[in-house]
Amino acid sequence: MAHLPLPELERRHGGRGRPRLEDQPICRAFLPKSFFQIEATSELLNRLRGDSSLRRICGFARIPSAATFSRRLKHFSNAQLMERTLQRLVSDYHEGLLVGHINRDSTPIVAREKPRNKKTDVRPRKATKGKRGRPRKGASKAEKRIKRTARQKSMRPAKALRALDHECAWGCKRNSQGNVQFWKGYELHLDVTDMGIPVTAVVTGANVHDSQVAIPMEKLTASRVTHLYSLMDSAYDAADIRSWISACGRKAIIDVNKRAGGAADAMDPATKRRYAIRSTVERSNAHLKDWLLPSKLLVKGHKKVGFCLLSGVVCLAAVKILQQMVLPELEAAA
Repeated sequence: MAHLPLPELERRHGGRGRPRLEDQPICRAFLPKSFFQIEATSELLNRLRGDSSLRRICGFARIPSAATFSRRLKHFSNAQLMERTLQRLVSDYHEGLLVGHINRDSTPIVAREKPRNKKTDVRPRKATKGKRGRPRKGASKAEKRIKRTARQKSMRPAKALRALDHECAWGCKRNSQGNVQFWKGYELHLDVTDMGIPVTAVVTGANVHDSQVAIPMEKLTASRVTHLYSLMDSAYDAADIRSWISACGRKAIIDVNKRAGGAADAMDPATKRRYAIRSTVERSNAHLKDWLLPSKLLVKGHKKVGFCLLSGVVCLAAVKILQQMVLPELEAAA
C-alpha cells in the first residue's frame, strides 16, 4: 500500500501557525478504511491509534483529527485522486501487455441521502401505440432527436461523462430472476480484465442506464490497456455501441436484448464460450461489496461517494495485481 502510485498533492505551507500535515499519509489511510470495511472516520482513528504497524505503513508521525480527515476527503474528492491512482496503477502494470477481454457491468450502490427524482420516474412504463394511418395534411412532423450514444462517438470521454446525471437518484433494474428491483443512491460501472483487475470505474446516479456509459468507458479503457474483445450483457445492446467498438478495431460481444417480443439470435458455440468470461465482472462486483466496501456509506454527494467507492476499487486492483505477480512464482516453486 505504501508503494501505490499516488499522485502528488502536496501544497507548501506559506502562512503562520503550525505547518500543514502531509497529504500522502492521510490519503494512504483511506485505503485501509476500505480494505477493513471501516464505516466511520472515528473508527479509523481508533484503529490507527491502536495499530502501530498500520501507522508506520501510512506514514503518520502523529494522528490527525477527524476534522482534518473530513477536510482532506473533500480536497481529495475534488481532485479525483483515486481515479488518477487507478489509471496510473493499471497503465503501469499493463504496459506492453495485451488484454484479451474487457468485461463491463454495473452494480447498485445504496446511499443515505435525498434523491433528485421520484420512484415513479424510473418505473418501467408500458409501450404506447400511436395512431394508425397517414398523418393529417399540414401536420408538422416532430424532428428526430439524435441519441446520446450517437453524440458520444465524437465527444471526449470526460465531457460525455459530465453530461450524465451524477446526483443521488432512484434507479431500477431487472435482476437475473426477471424481477424489477428499486434502490436509492448511485451506480458503479466497472471494466475489468480476464483476471479481474479493474481498469476503469465510473460512478453515476442510479437513474443512468448502462448503455449511456459504454462508449465513454470504452474510450477510457482503450487509453489505459490494449484489448481485443468487449463483453457486455443485454443492457448494452445498441447499434451505436457495436459500430463504435468495431470501428476501433475491436470486437463487441453483447447479449441480444429481446425487444418488443422479438426472438434473439443464438450465439455460435465459440462466441457463447467466450461470452461466458463476462462473469468475471460480476465476481469483481461481489468481491467489492462483500470485502472492500462498507455496508453503508456515511458520506453524501457524488464526489465523496465516488472517492470512497474508488478507494475500494484501487484496493481490488492492488490485490489482483499482487496475486498475478506472486501466484506464478509460488506455482513454479511448488
